[in-house]
Amino acid sequence: MIGRVLILLLSPLLAKAQLDPKPIYRNDTLYTTCGYKIYNGQVLHFAKGTGSKGKFRHVMILNGIAATSLVNNSIVVKEMKNVQVSPLDPGYADITGLITFKDSTKAIIQLQLAYDKAIEDSPNLPTELEVPAVFRNSSRVKLHQDLNKLFRLFLSGEISKTEYEDRKNKLLQDQ
Repeated sequence: MIGRVLILLLSPLLAKAQLDPKPIYRNDTLYTTCGYKIYNGQVLHFAKGTGSKGKFRHVMILNGIAATSLVNNSIVVKEMKNVQVSPLDPGYADITGLITFKDSTKAIIQLQLAYDKAIEDSPNLPTELEVPAVFRNSSRVKLHQDLNKLFRLFLSGEISKTEYEDRKNKLLQDQ
C-alpha cells in the first residue's frame, strides 16, 4: 500500500523527468546520457582503468579474461543484454564481444559496463571507455548529474517538492 502511494506521489515528477537527459535503450541500440551510441557490430575502445593499481572501476569482466587484456585494447560488440537504464543510478549493460589479444589471437569476452560512468566519471579523471571528445564533459551529462542529485535530495526529504520543482526548472532553463 505504501509503495502504491509513493508511486502516485512521484508519478508527476517521473513524468516530467521524461524531458530530462537520460540514457535510452531502443532497437538494440543504447543511447548513453551524453548521446554516444553502443550497438552490435560497434568497436569499443578501452583506455586504462582509473581505479587503484590501474584496475577498471566501471568495467567488470565476467568470463575470466584478465582485465589487463582490455587495457588500450578494443572489442567488437556482438550482443548486449540486461541493459539497465535508470534515472537515478548508473546504467549497466552486459556486453559480449570479440577481443583481439596482443599476439593476434581472438576470444569472446563478456563484461558488465557502467556505460555513463565509463565514459564520463569526472572531468578530473580520464575516461575508461574512449569516445570522441564531443561526448566527454558535455553540458548534457552535467545536467543529468545535477538533476539526479536534486532528485535524491527531494527523495531524502532534504528539500520540498516546491523547492525541487523550482531548482529543477532553473537547471533546465539555464541550458
